[in-house]
Amino acid sequence: MSLFSLYTASGPVKAIREETAVTLGVFDGVHRGHRALLRQLEGGAPTAVTLASHPSFVLGRRGSEDWLDEEQEHLRLLLAAGVKYVAVMPFTDEVARLTACQLTRLMHNELHMRTLLLGYDGRFGSRQDDDFALLPQLADELGIMLKHGRPYLLDGDPVSSSRIRRALGEGNVEEAATLLGRPYSVGGTVQHGRGVGHTLGFPTANIDLAHSRKTLPTEGVYIVRIGTPGAHLRHIGMANLGTAPTYGIEQRMLEVHLLDYSGDLYDKAVEVEFLHRLRDTRRFDSREALQRQLENDLQQARQWL
Repeated sequence: MSLFSLYTASGPVKAIREETAVTLGVFDGVHRGHRALLRQLEGGAPTAVTLASHPSFVLGRRGSEDWLDEEQEHLRLLLAAGVKYVAVMPFTDEVARLTACQLTRLMHNELHMRTLLLGYDGRFGSRQDDDFALLPQLADELGIMLKHGRPYLLDGDPVSSSRIRRALGEGNVEEAATLLGRPYSVGGTVQHGRGVGHTLGFPTANIDLAHSRKTLPTEGVYIVRIGTPGAHLRHIGMANLGTAPTYGIEQRMLEVHLLDYSGDLYDKAVEVEFLHRLRDTRRFDSREALQRQLENDLQQARQWL
């Protein structure tokens, strides 16, 4: 049985019948640096080998499996970047023990790999039994062309998933969007909420993020764009990501007030794009003080209409 699950733009396929040019990585977020690397695939059908689970989580370096994209979004973004095949590989303890040469042989045999493109700082395979330095010798043996990609720099530094995470952790969603090449977004289902926004004259769509695997920006009030997945129409709104300290509510939620919208979104799947961070979430001394602040937030959000 193959180690890889194979996908094309038309859907899953059982096998690859042609020679491929392969690059291997997590591709978390499929950001501008990833897309620049994928454009360098030559010498066969362009193929991205990616992972079903995040190595940092499997290896215990991260407590939760937070990604910069959802599973189906990940596939869609990779295929939209110009590859013909996406090969998804489970990242288990057993796979983590594969050496660079063992994995290269697998890709050669199962994916008909004839070119292997490495990232500018890319290496793979078990660190405990490290044979990465032997790859040039193995490539000669198998008739594989081994290439090294060029780094993609913005402001003098390589674009990376960790750099995007730092930006999100600082609430700098504009920088995250620049690095990704698109606004950062999260998706979920609109559910009945706490009713606090309605009593203030700012009814909100309360979005359930329980099933999302995505990293969230730091808590705060944001200008956002919201719509149903795949729809061209997007509505501007202002969102509170976090708690409601004025009302003593500690449950973390994403609540979005849409500007000039009167439709019903209950039980619908939506996507929320983060455009700009307005301020911290904080406790107000009175309901009236909170309303005044929300009116000010609203005026700033209207500038994005």
